[in-house]
Amino acid sequence: MINSKRPIEHLLQTWRFKMVTPYLTGDVLDFGGNDGELKQLVKGSYTCVNYDHTPMMGKTFDTIVALAIIEHLSVEDVHTVFEQFKKSLNPNGHIFLTTPTVMAKPVLDTLAALNLVDRENIAEHKHYWTHQDLIDLANKTGFVIKKYNLLQLGFNQLALLSPKL
Repeated sequence: MINSKRPIEHLLQTWRFKMVTPYLTGDVLDFGGNDGELKQLVKGSYTCVNYDHTPMMGKTFDTIVALAIIEHLSVEDVHTVFEQFKKSLNPNGHIFLTTPTVMAKPVLDTLAALNLVDRENIAEHKHYWTHQDLIDLANKTGFVIKKYNLLQLGFNQLALLSPKL
């Protein structure tokens, strides 16, 4: 997530927070949580990590949130991160993620060119995930997708994952 004063980015962040709020149960890891803006919505303990993942090491969580972050990592790095999530997530826990769809790329590129969204942020996108990509990620890393929705006219998607039992 990006902390931006741009109205479009603020609107998208607010929307993501509304979507994730019902799933913020127990101890929460906010992966890629920027400055911890989500903390105000968490009732349990809250851990936020960005580039330095050491604050999550040795801890377990009931909820892991990855809002608009996996597109900034290589596919291989996302698989590595999800392997760590498997170690850090309580057996009855869940992961809630959002990521733009492939269809969003030209729209985001245009918004960035018009300086309506942060150009550097959009330029950092390494992979636009498909539904099948998310299914493959879940299968390869020991998770199952419990809920999947396309949102915002198909430009964004959310997935709720749980460990395979």
